[in-house]
Amino acid sequence: MNKLNSNPLYRFFVPKSLRTRIWKNYLQKKILSHYESSKDEEIQDLIKNIRKNGLKIISNKLTRDYNQEEINVSYDEKRKMKFVKFNNNKKIYFKKNWSKSRIQKAFNQLLIEQDKNSPHRYLSSDFDVDEETVVADIGCAEANFSLDIVDRVKHIYLFETNNVWDKPLKSTFEKYKNKVTIVNKKFSNKDSSNTINGIKFLNDKGVNFIKIDVDGYEEEVMSNIEEMIKKTKKMKIALCTYHAQADYNKYSKMLKSYGYEVTHSKGYMIFYWDKNLKFPYLRRGLIRAKK
Repeated sequence: MNKLNSNPLYRFFVPKSLRTRIWKNYLQKKILSHYESSKDEEIQDLIKNIRKNGLKIISNKLTRDYNQEEINVSYDEKRKMKFVKFNNNKKIYFKKNWSKSRIQKAFNQLLIEQDKNSPHRYLSSDFDVDEETVVADIGCAEANFSLDIVDRVKHIYLFETNNVWDKPLKSTFEKYKNKVTIVNKKFSNKDSSNTINGIKFLNDKGVNFIKIDVDGYEEEVMSNIEEMIKKTKKMKIALCTYHAQADYNKYSKMLKSYGYEVTHSKGYMIFYWDKNLKFPYLRRGLIRAKK
């Protein structure tokens, strides 16, 4: 199936939506076959939920049901942008060209990702932020995570490489100008028109919490910040590890070698957008590391 996914003729003649459905059906059969007799409680719950609801990237049981049709999308006449109210009537703005249904789907997924039982959840009861926390949110996109915690932290630096998020982010955080700095460039090891030397920029900022979710570019970011996280005496890192099969083990080992206490989020993710996904299919969503 992996070879078929990479076949140019198959990709040309078969619509993407159908290819995805075929791929998910294939993965679901493989996962159920491999893990149906597993004694692991997390995997048992995952299998039970897949049988009930079908295969999803986040397939484990969440704290509640999420229905995107119930999400109210409003329009800001002044900014000519759509938004959704989020936690205590904060407004989270979206790309101008996004339709109502696309925003509903995207926002619903954000809620699912940060559900208390989600393998994509960044924080936990013993891995949290406080009034002394200075955050580097690398790969912030809509910045729902930072908007959620902004009232509880000292300062946030938002890094987002896609410049179409510039105006939405400025609108979302307009009332927090004094404690949120938006850097609409790629976090890199050099300064240019579209990149920023992240470590040089953060050098004197007092950052003690780093969140990294960069759609498969985790290795590039980690290599750029390695010396910083190695030498620092106090740091928390929430690092997404579901984009590549080896990431969880690789970065767990690295961070432990630098003196970090490493744990992971609940459950597993099934990142079916990776068309080379193969056994064991299940990936830990993220690492929570602290020292």
